[in-house]
Amino acid sequence: MRLPLPLLFLAAALPLANAADPDPVAALRPGHPRLFLTDRGLAEAMDASKRDPLRGELQARIIAVATAALKAPPLAHVLEGPRMLTQSRRAVDRILSLSMAYRMTGETRFLEKARSTLLTVSAFPDWNPSHFLDVAEMSLAVAVGYDWLYASLSPGDRETIRAALDQKALSFAAAAYTPGPERDPRLFFATARMNWNQVCNGGLLAAALAVGEDEPGTLRRVVAGVRASLPLAMAAYEPDGAYPEGPAYWAYGTDYNAIILSLLGDTLGTDYGLGAGPAFGSTVRYRMLVEGPSGYAFNYADGSSRFEDTPAYGWLATRYGDRVAMAHSRELLRKEIAEGREDRLLALAMAWIPEDPGSVAADMAKMPLSSHLRGSADIALFRSAWDDPRAVFVGFKAGYNGTNHAHLDLGSFVMEADGVRWAIDLGPDDYNLPGYFGEGRWHYFRLNNRSHNTVTPGNLLQDAKATAPIVAFSDAPDHPFAVADLTPAYPRAARRILRGVALEGKSRVLVQDDVSGLAHGTPLHWSLMTAATVHLSPDGRAALLRQSGRQLRIDILEPSGGAFRVRHARPPTFSENQNTGDSQILLDATSGTGEVRIAVLFTPIGDRWPAWERPVVTPVSDWR
Repeated sequence: MRLPLPLLFLAAALPLANAADPDPVAALRPGHPRLFLTDRGLAEAMDASKRDPLRGELQARIIAVATAALKAPPLAHVLEGPRMLTQSRRAVDRILSLSMAYRMTGETRFLEKARSTLLTVSAFPDWNPSHFLDVAEMSLAVAVGYDWLYASLSPGDRETIRAALDQKALSFAAAAYTPGPERDPRLFFATARMNWNQVCNGGLLAAALAVGEDEPGTLRRVVAGVRASLPLAMAAYEPDGAYPEGPAYWAYGTDYNAIILSLLGDTLGTDYGLGAGPAFGSTVRYRMLVEGPSGYAFNYADGSSRFEDTPAYGWLATRYGDRVAMAHSRELLRKEIAEGREDRLLALAMAWIPEDPGSVAADMAKMPLSSHLRGSADIALFRSAWDDPRAVFVGFKAGYNGTNHAHLDLGSFVMEADGVRWAIDLGPDDYNLPGYFGEGRWHYFRLNNRSHNTVTPGNLLQDAKATAPIVAFSDAPDHPFAVADLTPAYPRAARRILRGVALEGKSRVLVQDDVSGLAHGTPLHWSLMTAATVHLSPDGRAALLRQSGRQLRIDILEPSGGAFRVRHARPPTFSENQNTGDSQILLDATSGTGEVRIAVLFTPIGDRWPAWERPVVTPVSDWR
């Protein structure tokens, strides 16, 4: 039987990885703790807090989280829909924070709660292998707890926990990393090209390294398998570091990618060159570029606009020597601690928090205001300034609709000014909705193009496998722009559909659609989602948006006869998120000739912004 290309890749890579390099069992760092932070490393980190107040705040926060966990009820083998992921993630949070708090303070109350949690989850009948992310995250939690607390666990406890890691996680390694036509469908992660690959490989690697001296054959198998498998997922960052699944899943996948590289480097002395690729090294800048001045993410795919810190961001900043990212990640960590936000991987920040880089003003001055990041998510990002929380910001989405977690959002954009997100992406809906990841996916309002800030001929859905690239881009200071060819998104609907987005004079945003050869009588629907209050002018040619004491004006430049209308952003069914408080601004255009142009101008209103002037509208194909 002929194997699919990913399986052929994996099959070819496995023996090469084993033959060309030293035995990982021989290279394994001896003793415990060995994962992420040895006792010596922890002592150095705690000593550094005397010179770095943020490190002291981090230690206090970890202890506070662990103290709260002392009163938490025991974890249970409970599924929500097909997933036990909530319980696995709680295990990561509790075990890591409690174990780290014990290591820092020596207080046995933390040890006993961590121990009881480890024994509780070890006694589960399984870690839900039908949804292998659940196994992976539980495996990370148990592996780290076993390693960090090794010296304080009884021989019997160690044996119980080690057996759980073996039976409930590592027992799947042979099937996962051995290609063949009868592959267990639960273990598809080994040939996946998205976050499942990173998370599942990371969980299994942590377990294999934690018990490596007792399970040498498993350690060899897992290290070889991870080395062969992980590049498939890391290819998703090519060529410019953007993540196809959006910023929210960037955090998830990249967390575990960093976990893998850190574990390999720390415990075996090498990451086998996996972290050397330029695309992965560039993704630390992606993290900065997709965050707007408001602090919200340019969210696309199944992700919300909420953008928080992750310890992996600090690890990336240090690993790739990005001083701006070092400062930024530290500021995000400081804010997270001050606001008391939850992060189940917070304890890893003890190992990964960057050193204070000092002033980064000179580095910030070199940051681009406009960027085009290519890839499956083909995106353009524009801002009027880096050091102004009220700056204008636009994120523009093109690329491939068929990527994991994608929405039908080709041509969509988000926009903010004055610290307000005016044009929004509603984000994901409930993953437990029937057919959310199957046949029903494109019927859900939040997931299809009818809820995104794009254009739609008639009532068509975008082609779920379409690729609509950015075909022109300019970073000119006074007129940066990007143009996407949306024609493939609506096959046979028109001869050509071009959408251009431009930042005019660092103060206004022009969104222009030029459509030619539109089928006779087919209207072109223009849509904008907003959380602002919307007031239309008497003729409908302008809309005034108000939010958080700020104002934004939206004007129709073309067509001359068009008018806005507003409706609540309610979906067609009550089972979906009702989008309370959100509105949809709509504009319809038709033409008997099949040539349609919609040009809309966004202008923030206030004394800091220049007076409104009507720009000259030129064909998008002529933008230079």
